Amino acid sequence: MFRRAAALTFAALALGTAVTAPSATAAEACTWTAHKIVAPDGYFDADVDIRGTDSHGNYSGEVGDRSVNMGKVVLWTDGKPRIPDALAPFVYPHVADENSAGTVLLDGSLPSTPRGVYLFSGGHLGPGTLTRLPDPPGYRLESAVALNDRGDVLTSATSLEDGHRVSVLWAVLAVGPRIIDVPDRYGMDLDDDGTVLLGAPDNQLGGLWRAGVVTPLTGEDRPVLIRQIRNGVVVGTAIDSWPASRALAWHGPADPRPLEQGGTAEATNKHGLIAGSLTNLIGPSAVWQDTKLLGLLPFPDGGDADVYVIGDDGVIFGNTGGDHAALRWTCK
Repeated sequence: MFRRAAALTFAALALGTAVTAPSATAAEACTWTAHKIVAPDGYFDADVDIRGTDSHGNYSGEVGDRSVNMGKVVLWTDGKPRIPDALAPFVYPHVADENSAGTVLLDGSLPSTPRGVYLFSGGHLGPGTLTRLPDPPGYRLESAVALNDRGDVLTSATSLEDGHRVSVLWAVLAVGPRIIDVPDRYGMDLDDDGTVLLGAPDNQLGGLWRAGVVTPLTGEDRPVLIRQIRNGVVVGTAIDSWPASRALAWHGPADPRPLEQGGTAEATNKHGLIAGSLTNLIGPSAVWQDTKLLGLLPFPDGGDADVYVIGDDGVIFGNTGGDHAALRWTCK
């Protein structure tokens, strides 16, 4: 993700900016409000990074542990942070995603255990259950990528034969993992119907994988930062000369649509709410409904942010850097 190059201050960024509501069923006006996210006791709020949400008021991510220069996995339940006992021993953990059931997808190493990919379920309701995904025959799982609402899991892996990179889809409707081995393509996100968003080297356009068939994304002849797919819509950013850029939403593999005054498109949800930056790569953070600009996100202390996660409940999470690194925006 591009980190904003400067802290931009706009009068419209004052708390209480009124925009169209990000509801799937209503177009009424609402007010965005920014909330600071607190770290667990003994850690710094500035070291919090949100990676997923269950869209029911709970979310997950990491907090930096400055004493050992690595992160700890944190679950926030009703806004209260907790480092689950089952996840506390992880070495260099990485939270990739969380679905509506509150299951968290992560990777990392446990003491005396090689690095692996794990699911942690029930953590918002109690101690939680940790499950390690087994390596498929002939491959070694390397990292967690995405988790959808029906429980499908996307990971990356390497071949034990020659070390080349593949993606692995663990679909709840299949009897075992599916190896996705497409030259110069790698899985980077997962839609709720099992469609895999494929990335490509050097910011080339990737494609969509479904049931063994790859459909390329088209419509841009310049570098594109592809980000996410939800409900069949892919969001990303076409890069021109620095800092010029255009935010896009693909409503089909060959149908990229520019977002109104959009500079970047970083995250989306299943209702078509999109967050990114206005105008260019370093513009202020903004929100769209499909391609229609709704307005700017407010900040308690001015500044701007990179936006990484949007829940299906319309709650947005981002990281600003500095002393107020993680924020949560609600619109009512």
